[in-house]
Amino acid sequence: MGLRDLLDSILPVDTPEEVKKKMVEYGRKNPDLSESQILDKFSGSMSRAKKAAAKKALKDMPLPKSKPTKEERKKAADDAKAEALMTSLEKRASKEISAEREKLGLKNNKGGYIKKTQMAYGGMANGKKHMYAAGGSVTENPGLKALKKASPQAYNKIMSK
Repeated sequence: MGLRDLLDSILPVDTPEEVKKKMVEYGRKNPDLSESQILDKFSGSMSRAKKAAAKKALKDMPLPKSKPTKEERKKAADDAKAEALMTSLEKRASKEISAEREKLGLKNNKGGYIKKTQMAYGGMANGKKHMYAAGGSVTENPGLKALKKASPQAYNKIMSK
């Protein structure tokens, strides 16, 4: 606390309007003094009054919007913590749900519905692609194999259709 603050606390400070009134009264009581002499006499009081008025105005002035109050900063921090907690809980729940779906044999699709398991490729036989639900592989009919050995011409006639 400086000397001026101590002086302000001991002697109450007049407002600039009160100092102007005192200057006018003093000027009327002493008509022989010039305006500059009256101003010199009250210059200290006037500057002190103006400084006190400015301090009071600063104290009463609300904070600008760019500087939030302590309560607003605390609320914003709490909101951010709550948002982070909710995000982490949602991620954890999503992981648990996808793990349960995998246990049940359901795939996670972005389209929103569950695809059936596709048929497995079984191989090529007689120039055609064969698919099997349970896997497996294509084998040629034993009768056709025997026909191919006995009469390739008859075999080609049957298979060319």
